Amino acid sequence: MPTRTFRAVMENGDTYDDPSEDVLLLLLEDVAAGDGTWVIVEKVVDASGQTYAQVLRLSDGLFQVERRRGSADTHEVASSRRLREAHELLTRWAFSL
Repeated sequence: MPTRTFRAVMENGDTYDDPSEDVLLLLLEDVAAGDGTWVIVEKVVDASGQTYAQVLRLSDGLFQVERRRGSADTHEVASSRRLREAHELLTRWAFSL
């Protein structure tokens, strides 16, 4: 049985094991359409839950993309008004966790 690398979690509790870039785009499209305000991609083997990338849809329509790789000093934040740009950053960060 293959080992899971990461999992995407939606605000409504739906989870997706090892989602592809295409699945992550669909999840972000759901967030953009108002189906929740965030999606988190977490590294499964980190029991602390502190290795993740996430996208938040802010009330002004801005996508805030964050990544953390264990400790607070690895926390990075970027933002974009464009869904495709947020997706590109999320996938680049998620697949490098």
